[in-house]
This record gives sequence, structure tokens and C-alpha cells, in this order.
Amino acid sequence: MSTVVSAYEDLQDAAELVRYGCRPRLRPLADARYRDLLQRYRMEKAFRDQVEAIIQGLGVEVIAAHPQEGLVLHAQDGGLFTYRLKDDLRRSPEQRLMLGLVHVAIAARVYPTEHDLEDESVKRVSVGEVDDFLRHLVEQLREASKGEDGLPVPDATVDAVWRLYARRPGGRPTAGGRSVTHQSTQSVIREVLEWLVHQGMAIPAPEFGAGNYRLLHRFRLQVSEAAALPAFETLRDIRRAQTAAAPSHNDTEEM
Repeated sequence: MSTVVSAYEDLQDAAELVRYGCRPRLRPLADARYRDLLQRYRMEKAFRDQVEAIIQGLGVEVIAAHPQEGLVLHAQDGGLFTYRLKDDLRRSPEQRLMLGLVHVAIAARVYPTEHDLEDESVKRVSVGEVDDFLRHLVEQLREASKGEDGLPVPDATVDAVWRLYARRPGGRPTAGGRSVTHQSTQSVIREVLEWLVHQGMAIPAPEFGAGNYRLLHRFRLQVSEAAALPAFETLRDIRRAQTAAAPSHNDTEEM
């Protein structure tokens, strides 16, 4: 009987750890119970197998069990917890395209190389820096959309991307750090960064000025999962070329 009770308690503990992992803003250092369960996952194979059996059934996978970040989960394609912008019917296709572009641009700006993706140092980024990078991207796409005779090539996808971003105002932030208009590109960038904060992937860094954020280890791991996407690789190529031409300031911090 005691063996059955022990197995049941282990299963409860495994499910509890999965529940902690579904709260990305909670850190093990702030919760002793979370810290103990995470340690069991790291040290006990039988317990780790139970946890992974539960999450696989939910269509999720563990991509890290980090002492500071906790259990980092990633939704598998087509799973119950998969989030896709195209499923957000509250937004127009234009809004979804803008949000997707900004997500990829943030990742490409701070992780332009494989070395950057392997580096666990915290990266800083600002709303203005991402906007500048995307304005640079717009110019690159504008040039790429022209034929040898200087006339635009009829490529609907390329044309839509750069025209969509280019026609929106930049929107300088106010003293409180908010953009003047919700239609501005900087307002969209801030929305994405605040979403990352809500998902436990970033934290505000107001000590560096309004609109500054730190991108955490959890964000880097999620980006690694999507590193092979063509759009990400395209923006990384542009970012590497931009960095080589004019190296940016140091936006890396030690853990």
C-alpha cells in the first residue's frame, strides 16, 4: 500500500512542477517548493520521466530546467498550448503581420549569430533600437524590390512588408515612456515587449531610460527553438551586415 501511495505522491509532485512551469513569471528562487521540485527533476531520472510523460501528453516539451528561470516549456506545433498570431481573430491581418515582424526583428537584433544564441548573458534592447533596426530593414527591402532598371519588382510579399511598416509613424515616446499614438511603430514594438514581460521572457529596465528592456534566458531558449525559420535567418543576415558596417553599443550584461 505504501508503494502505491508513494507512486501517487510522486505523480502529484510531477504534475505540480508542470503547473509551476506554466507560470513563466514565477522564479524558483522566490518559491522554495518550486526550487525543491526543480531540483528533483534535475537529479532524479524517474521523477524527470514522470514530468516529461505529463507534458508530452499536453503537447508540450521541456527545453530547459534552469536554476534561475525554472522549467522552461515550449508548445509543440499543433498542440493545445500552441499560440499562433493567425488564430487571434481580434486583430486584423495587418496587425498580426506587424506583431509577427516585430517579434522576429527583436530576436534577430539581439541574436544575429549562433554565438549570441549560445551566450547566456542578459541582452538589453530598447523600443527605439528595434524601430531603427526595422527602419533599416525597410530600406533594405525597398532596394531589394527594385529590378535592374530601378523599377519595383511585383513581389506582393516583399512589397506588403516594407510598405506596411514604412507608412506608419515612428512615434516618439513621451516622458513616461509611452508612444504618442497607438498607430505608431514604436507602440507596436512596446506591445510586443510588454507581452514578453507577461510571458516571463523580459523585464523592464527603466534605469537605462524609457522603453528599455532586458531579454531573459527564457527568451533566448524560445528563440533557439525557432532559429531555423526563413524569416529569422533573413533578418539575422541584415543585422549581421548592419553590425559589421557600424558596430552598435554594448547591450550585453553578465548574469
